[in-house]
Amino acid sequence: MRGALLGGAVGDALGAGIEFKSLAQIRDRFGPLGVADYVEAYGRRGAITDDTQMTLFTAEGLIRAAVRLETKGICHPPSVIHHAYLRWLLQQGEASPIETSTDGWLYDALHQQGPRAPGLTCLAALRAAERFGAPAVARNNSKGCGGVMRVAPVGLFAARLNGDAAVFGLASEVAALTHGHPTGHLAAGYFAVVIAALLDRVPLFGALERADAALAAYPQGEEVKAAVAAARALASRGPPDPEALETLGGGWVADEALAISVACALTAE
Repeated sequence: MRGALLGGAVGDALGAGIEFKSLAQIRDRFGPLGVADYVEAYGRRGAITDDTQMTLFTAEGLIRAAVRLETKGICHPPSVIHHAYLRWLLQQGEASPIETSTDGWLYDALHQQGPRAPGLTCLAALRAAERFGAPAVARNNSKGCGGVMRVAPVGLFAARLNGDAAVFGLASEVAALTHGHPTGHLAAGYFAVVIAALLDRVPLFGALERADAALAAYPQGEEVKAAVAAARALASRGPPDPEALETLGGGWVADEALAISVACALTAE
């Protein structure tokens, strides 16, 4: 679990200083191999972005949901995670549309960092909250990467859930709080099942097959299915260069971000 959270944060920090730059701009500044170490962002080297912040708030929400279930006997995890995201919203200098508690270690720890270029879709969806857990599906048609990038903790909590279908469903619900397009939240469900399977020590190929099976229950999952198939095809030809990776997309939308990560994971040493 620590490795998953730390690995995500490291990748986030490596990209923080080049997030909005093209491949040509990156090579012009850092040479043909691109970034090989942390680039200064937000006034320091190794800074995380809103992606890791929201991942941590996802984890915090899951922990609080588990505690509530054990002590109260009833809980709706997406609502508790939604509350956690509204704490994150306050950290970005925004006002929460409903009363939001700011208790807890995580809020105090991350509040010192200040805003981290948060995604506009996430901000708009959270501003529109009517109550914790509502609207259950954001009133937008966004399939941006902001949902899939934060749901690894759902896969890490798989032992408390009843199988891959439950993992997929919860991760999808969590992503749907901010991203209304089916691809935007089904990619998150897929990713969480992969994480859950890896935590079970299933090899990556087998983890992807488990996620394939969970995705098959959703008729609207064709874009995610096609993106992962393209990633597998690319990986079968060996480690891809940056130009080859860009054939999977720029990573700004959920299925492209998922595909790029799958291709890289399948070809990493």
